[in-house]
Amino acid sequence: MLSRRELALLRAMYQCGTVTAAAESINMTQPAASALLRAMETRLGFALFSRQNRRLQLTSQGRALIPDALNALAGMEAVDKLAGDIRQGALSRLAIGAVAIAASSILPPALAVVRREHPGIAVTVRAGTALDIIEMAVDHRIDLGIVVGTPAEKDRAASRVLAPMSLYAVMHPTHPWASKPGLSLEALAHAGPIVLATTLPAGRITRQALEEAGLPYQPIIEVGQSSAACALAAQGMGIAIVETLGAHYAQRQGLVTRHLLAAPEIGLCLVWPHDRTLSRPAETLRSSLIAEASGLIRTDAGKADW
Repeated sequence: MLSRRELALLRAMYQCGTVTAAAESINMTQPAASALLRAMETRLGFALFSRQNRRLQLTSQGRALIPDALNALAGMEAVDKLAGDIRQGALSRLAIGAVAIAASSILPPALAVVRREHPGIAVTVRAGTALDIIEMAVDHRIDLGIVVGTPAEKDRAASRVLAPMSLYAVMHPTHPWASKPGLSLEALAHAGPIVLATTLPAGRITRQALEEAGLPYQPIIEVGQSSAACALAAQGMGIAIVETLGAHYAQRQGLVTRHLLAAPEIGLCLVWPHDRTLSRPAETLRSSLIAEASGLIRTDAGKADW
């Protein structure tokens, strides 16, 4: 078993890339950090890092270990924080997991309601993919999670669908097509859109919709987050195809959006541990998110542009 100090060094090495910088970031001397790293590799039975161009790079074994190592250290730090909260009398805390686009769109107004109704609560927001958030719920690392996904991806935790998703086109207000009342998937396909990666539900649906329509899948850029796709569209680099939450975010950034098609296969969902009763703050957050999602439902139902 790796000690907390070893996990801290492993994280610092992953973040900094050099023994000197990693040691400094966790208040160790460089010789002590090097010795601890060698001892760790000896006990594990494999090398964690290899030296390339004067920097240390994770080996394949190190890459396999790092996600669980980071999660283990985060868990230890969460326990320390909880103990500190208990010592200070702040027993009420709320741990939230959210995919990036939810954290920047639907979560902030809902969380504002929680803070008004529970002003003394300590809140932690953890980001990740939908599968990451579901794992956090299964392992009781979060009280409530917000994901965009399909039923098959969330059957390991308790869940509730907040809203169905649609696909939207997003563009800068000065784009030549911004004045058009509507856009077709065919036009976007031939123009070369900015798309979400097919590892994301909305990215998979985008590619599937194009291929089923016999249209070319030739994106000019593929990204891993809706906010990144919107940022590229804001720079005039093309038209992005994002899901409903991405369109909601884009509208707040002053971008033009156009509804493309409904995507009932994916939805905005809440997840939480199967065997845990939600706390009052978590119930408040769930109710607030349901209220926020109702606006998304009305917009998608009306196929309105934002």
